[in-house]
Amino acid sequence: MKYEFPLSQATGKIRIKERLAFSDYGQPVAPTKTIITPKHYIEWQIGYDRIVEKNETVHFVGANGKNKQIYELSEFLQFGLQENIIKYDELKELRNTINRYSIFIDEKEKINREHFISENINNIEFLKSRVSYPLLIHKFQIQDSLCEIIVREKQRAVGTMPMLYFCVPLSVLQDKDGKYSFIGRNIKSKENGYLLINSNNIKMFMKMFQIFGMLSVNHQKDCLSILDYLLK
Repeated sequence: MKYEFPLSQATGKIRIKERLAFSDYGQPVAPTKTIITPKHYIEWQIGYDRIVEKNETVHFVGANGKNKQIYELSEFLQFGLQENIIKYDELKELRNTINRYSIFIDEKEKINREHFISENINNIEFLKSRVSYPLLIHKFQIQDSLCEIIVREKQRAVGTMPMLYFCVPLSVLQDKDGKYSFIGRNIKSKENGYLLINSNNIKMFMKMFQIFGMLSVNHQKDCLSILDYLLK
């Protein structure tokens, strides 16, 4: 299976970043104006479901009560099951593992705020504080990929919201001709990259789905409903 990425423009879910060292937080770059190196990667806010449009088939009801279909990460699991590179019993055990979770990242990880101090800028007195957001990283043993989870405030409700990003090096993406050609050149306008999903990396996506199941109680419920759908 090939997953297609738009490379020349940020989409809100996908952007190209550069990380000079593992301890750095990656910085976005303009891909058409940047010579790509092994330090460049795609930051993808990967999802596992989408809201059903009118007259579409409903796969499951989300924890938020909305009708949903499987999407992106869940489709990768479905592909793996259909192609027999994921065994039925492996998905069943994944469901059992997620179902046992009682500790969730949104409850465990807290946003820290320092005490206010005085700060004078241009003869105007301010009170200054610093806010730090928890950042969790899980390194996969495949393709130098990792997932980042950052915990931020919810935009439209009270509480915190863990957001998961899949980070994959541009060096492991193919171009339209099936070549690994991105290193050492600029990204062309409207150019796409392609990530192969196969028996060599499918376990990485299973692990990522497992991590989704521990982000929050609602994520756990969604993941269990998705696995129930796939196991049917």
